[in-house]
Amino acid sequence: MAYRKSVLPNGIRVVTEKVPQVHSVALGVCITRGSRDESPEENGLSHFIEHLFFKGTEKRSARDIAIEMDEIGGELNGFTTKEFTYYYARFLDEHLDKVWELIADILKNSKFDPAQIKLERNVILEEIKSFNDSPSDQALHLLSSCLFEPHSLSRSIMGPEENINKFNRESILKFQERHYRGPNIIIGASGNIEHNRLVELVGSSLEFEGKAESRIKNEFQKIAPKFKKLRKKDISQVHVALGTITIKYKNKLRYPWLILNTFLGGGMSSRLFQRLREKEALVYEITSFMELLSDTGAFAVYFVTDPRNVQIAIECIWDEFRKLNKNGLEFGELKRTKEHLKGNLMLSLESMTSHLMRLLSNEMHLNRNISLEETIKNIENVDEEVLRSIIKDYLIPEVYSISKVGPKV
Repeated sequence: MAYRKSVLPNGIRVVTEKVPQVHSVALGVCITRGSRDESPEENGLSHFIEHLFFKGTEKRSARDIAIEMDEIGGELNGFTTKEFTYYYARFLDEHLDKVWELIADILKNSKFDPAQIKLERNVILEEIKSFNDSPSDQALHLLSSCLFEPHSLSRSIMGPEENINKFNRESILKFQERHYRGPNIIIGASGNIEHNRLVELVGSSLEFEGKAESRIKNEFQKIAPKFKKLRKKDISQVHVALGTITIKYKNKLRYPWLILNTFLGGGMSSRLFQRLREKEALVYEITSFMELLSDTGAFAVYFVTDPRNVQIAIECIWDEFRKLNKNGLEFGELKRTKEHLKGNLMLSLESMTSHLMRLLSNEMHLNRNISLEETIKNIENVDEEVLRSIIKDYLIPEVYSISKVGPKV
């Protein structure tokens, strides 16, 4: 795999990773702005714009866009996060020029027709209802509120209904003009791709000149743990999320944290799965995960259980934390976890979309690429001493916020 990077005169970055043995390409446009860059009145606007980009340009209707991708067996989609908005396509390598012309047309010439805005407003309102009906989504959103309030990171990516009902073509265009500028745009591609050809296509079709608005200066301040509950009478189980603030993406402890997360809740052999499901039979589902951002991060555990077992399950998690603090890792546990993590990583990279996401994340957070070989070396170099230090500082119940959603909370 060959990695290359170019920076165009208007600040747009183009990064590629050539994988010549495949016949496909995953191509993505990353706008390095998301819901955290919105004011309270703008909350939900990044996500709204992402939806509208697929609803027609000056020369293509929404149906035309869908038909063009279907005709070549490709896929075109997008999503919004707290820190970036992402548009991507997957297609056979022979269709690069055609797909890029379509993507460039969407980025430059989307009409944001008032009739389409009205229709898509209803779609997003339905999406918000689905989010509100999902106890797992609600538990995780409540945990985010516990960890980050009053920072913009605590807000919903979709925004509140009152904002969605107010957004119009003028507010959409103003937001796009402030944020969709050269320095905020990364074009990435993985697969059977010629770097110079992509640079040529981007350079000849995307202007987006001008100064990009700086990220809102709202530095995150760590706060005391909070506890939030939401009663939902129409479900039978309680959804619980426990979390604490950790590190940012650009931190040398990223790899030890990946290992810690993996052996705590990253699979069927993980500590928490074995204890709460296999030994105690308290849960069907339990997992842990990391969220690493540009200036902060979080570690969380999520599980679902009967209302009678909530406190017992939480105490089991605290007990596993105490065991790790007292006894450290079991014999062979670190080696086994490293192999598990490396295996998952290499299997994920069978997908060009996974290649692309990794490529864009590294460029956005680190301004460089990290090869698979470097990643594996970094995993291998993690020792028990650094893990013990993280366990001592972070696996202590008193630093955790807790959210619960269920019939009895």
